[in-house]
Amino acid sequence: MSLKKRYDYIVVGTGPGGGTVARELSRKNTSILILEYGSRLNQTGFIKAASKIFLDKTKKALRSDGDIWFGRARVLGGGSFAAMGNAVEPPKRILDEWGLDLSRELDSAQKDLRVTLMPEALMGEGTKRINKGAASLGWEMKPTPKCVDFSKCKACGLCMFGCPADAKWTSVEFVDEAIHNGADILFKTEVTHALHKNGRVTGISAVRGGETLMIEGRNVILSAGALGTPVILQNSGISEAGKGLAGDVFQTTYGFTDDVGMKGEIVLGSYLERMIEERELFTAPYMYIPFFVKRDMDGRYPRKIGKLQQAQMMLQASRIDTRHLIGMMTKIRDEQTGEVHRNGGISKKLTEKDKAKLSEAHKIKKEILLAAGARRDSIFTGVFESAHPCCTARIGKVVSENQETKIKNLFVSDASVFPSPLGMPPILTIVALSKRLAAHLSGGG
Repeated sequence: MSLKKRYDYIVVGTGPGGGTVARELSRKNTSILILEYGSRLNQTGFIKAASKIFLDKTKKALRSDGDIWFGRARVLGGGSFAAMGNAVEPPKRILDEWGLDLSRELDSAQKDLRVTLMPEALMGEGTKRINKGAASLGWEMKPTPKCVDFSKCKACGLCMFGCPADAKWTSVEFVDEAIHNGADILFKTEVTHALHKNGRVTGISAVRGGETLMIEGRNVILSAGALGTPVILQNSGISEAGKGLAGDVFQTTYGFTDDVGMKGEIVLGSYLERMIEERELFTAPYMYIPFFVKRDMDGRYPRKIGKLQQAQMMLQASRIDTRHLIGMMTKIRDEQTGEVHRNGGISKKLTEKDKAKLSEAHKIKKEILLAAGARRDSIFTGVFESAHPCCTARIGKVVSENQETKIKNLFVSDASVFPSPLGMPPILTIVALSKRLAAHLSGGG
């Protein structure tokens, strides 16, 4: 592929943010270049896909200095490739807190992502038992909205490792539409910084195959995620980026039963909607594959995860009786105390307020799991995790309401622009914000 001398738009990242912006803009008569750190991954499943999705070039898992595990997908489709297909609409009170009206864009996003409620017929026996246990305590579990075509879904529970049935929406669909409409794309390309002159963006600098590329563009949209985007911004001279990191931190509570488990189920099939409104907690049935359950039981796994370490852990994990294991997780709106540094390192520790929220959530989950048949002496909790890093290039702090940085025509469209965390699945909100930005860029906003 030969690059154009200059592009109207350069989009960095192919997750829900970048994929949406590229697709929307490609419907106009514009020249677009899409840049992706990873590659197009055609393989699915834990063994073939996991290391390619989540690990960096050195095969290390990503952790903060506070021992919070961060998930980041660096493949075509970004976070949507590894997401569980959840498409929950943010509460109006949070959008009011942000000062944004996204009602039109959220409606459009729901249609484009073909959002539908999780059918009870596809809920596993473990999830149904948890729903019943919650009901016995006065809690109503509601079916989770998902961007999944359930007529194709095989209920295999492998959403996190690429959908083998091609039933789950990912932003790969949007990127492919943009390419069909004439957009160019480069894979395995790491953008290091934005080029700018006299306060206006002129393009990007990137590394690909050991070669440094300087590509000109009239507009640049960074959608490298809340961990990648602030590094690019800092390298571009925007030092305030990276601060205020939140992550919708979550923890899973598990319990063994005598007769039912969640092995292979679609997770997050239902959720406690009432708890979102009352306590800002997103609670849902949840369990990992045995490999990650082993990590949660131990509270750790090796810093570097090569083939030998994976093989050893898989052997140990095979001895866990996940046929009789059920679990629930809770995401919280954690405090914005973290920071992404210019070298990519993450400073993020739980505050006392965060710990109190997670402790409260654990007590509720434990009650529900016991009501669902878990043995009291078998209850244990997993590590602290974040799959939704956000707020590192916040609207009102680092970017304007139109998501533009102080460098003119340099925009951001991913979860880093969230003014505060959602505490729930963010994909629908990211797509809505990206539709809003694309309309602004094309003159329709």
